[in-house]
Amino acid sequence: MTIGNLAENNEVGIFKPDYYNAGSYTVAYTYILHPPVEYDTTNSHLNLKFAGTGHVPYQNIRIIIPANQVVQVFVYLPTLKVADTYVITGSVGADENLAVEFLTSADGLLQVPGFRKEVLDIKGKTSSANFWYNLPYFVANVLNILAKIAGILVPVFLIAVYYWYGRERAYTVPEYLSTIPNPALKPWQINLLFKGDALDFDEDGYYATLLDLHRRKIISITDKGEPRGIEIRLLSGVTTDPYEQRVLGFLELVSENGVFDTAQIEALARSVQTSNAAEEKALKYQRTLTDVTGRVDKTLAIQYMVDGRDHLLPLLLTGIAMFAVTLILALGIPAQLSILGPAVVLWAIVIVQALIAVSAPSTLFGHWKDDRFKEKLEWDAFTRFLSDMAMMQKYAPEDLSMWGEWLVYGTALGVGDKVGKAMKALNIRIAETGVPLGVVGMSYAFIPLLHFTPPSHGGAGGGGFGGGGAGGR
Repeated sequence: MTIGNLAENNEVGIFKPDYYNAGSYTVAYTYILHPPVEYDTTNSHLNLKFAGTGHVPYQNIRIIIPANQVVQVFVYLPTLKVADTYVITGSVGADENLAVEFLTSADGLLQVPGFRKEVLDIKGKTSSANFWYNLPYFVANVLNILAKIAGILVPVFLIAVYYWYGRERAYTVPEYLSTIPNPALKPWQINLLFKGDALDFDEDGYYATLLDLHRRKIISITDKGEPRGIEIRLLSGVTTDPYEQRVLGFLELVSENGVFDTAQIEALARSVQTSNAAEEKALKYQRTLTDVTGRVDKTLAIQYMVDGRDHLLPLLLTGIAMFAVTLILALGIPAQLSILGPAVVLWAIVIVQALIAVSAPSTLFGHWKDDRFKEKLEWDAFTRFLSDMAMMQKYAPEDLSMWGEWLVYGTALGVGDKVGKAMKALNIRIAETGVPLGVVGMSYAFIPLLHFTPPSHGGAGGGGFGGGGAGGR
């Protein structure tokens, strides 16, 4: 009874004692308001706020304003729709403002029992306040629309970039090619241009360069026949190629009396555990080797191809900028999260699409210059040939030096191990081809330096060459 009395006499709400019977219950409220009314000699102004923070979402809003003497209506949220007869409909999310503000003629609100106050230029001040209040919502809607447009147009943009910049001329090239397409190129240049992406250089270019320098009698490589056992002797420092000079400089750095011996590296590995000077030397060797196996002058690539990523960077940078702005606004103004949330997701999708395109081969959205694409296809055909045991057996040359060239260029192209297996299957001794050993032996010899980790000098000892380490107390 107490609850019933309170509900009927002291509360504004819905009270239904017979709550066990399911169904709908319609309720209507009528309020008599005494709002503040502002006016000047031209207009009157009324601002009604129906909901602010702390409310549930309202799915269906319908507000009717008598049109008599109403000059202009402003609604909040600005996404609500206003009909010509001032019927306001729409929906409002949780904690979002729901308000109606309107201007009438000077005597349009005389019948409203409110608290009247004279304010100069009431129309100008109302319009200005409405503009600044709605500006964040306008920006949010623009960002949302732009995100939707970008999500649709990015694939179209990528197709257009490929159409204008990425298409190549058609050439007829054999599927397999047993002859070296362009012997004038250095092995490191072949590795840079024709193994994988045209701007990537890796260790195979370094190993192929060593084998080529041996063939040209600039250095002498001897296989000592033991694990990681090779000896490299500097015979001549004469070469005009800058990268080959860097390779010779590294060999000179790690050599003693002009001879690089893996046994010396093993001795250095043992002394690293107890000598700071040995550790510094090993780290210096490692930095130099890492540089010479991973970095070359890529200006050569500019002569061969146009990097398509240059066309994609504006898209990526724009996507990142718009994503950042949208995310900051979404976090800074929670009331706009329903508008900006989907925009954040769409801009993230734009960034992902751009990143996928940028990570593609540099020539996918670019192109090879002049007839360079034909040479690219020829090197691909040569790589397929060196990767096919049956084809190499079919066209096995009697000239053993040709096998040496295949091994050098195959190493540069990343298929040197397959050439080595074919030579073993045909009982061709590598040493008789003018090349001392295969790429596997070469790479194995330098693993200790490439994977060196300095030992720990505090507590337990560890580290060393090849990933191993000594224990400690």
